[in-house]
Amino acid sequence: MRCGTKRFEITVEKNGRTAVQEICARDQIDARKICRRMFGHDEKITSVRQKK
Repeated sequence: MRCGTKRFEITVEKNGRTAVQEICARDQIDARKICRRMFGHDEKITSVRQKK
């Protein structure tokens, strides 16, 4: 883990289904980038929320 990371819940939509992923990142923008790298650009990211 990197310094200053937080946990984010990302809701993604792919092929008509929604899924929630948990990603460790520094901020919301970084969480979106990590999600796109892991799952591809064809997923639509619906929401990014910090998990408390």
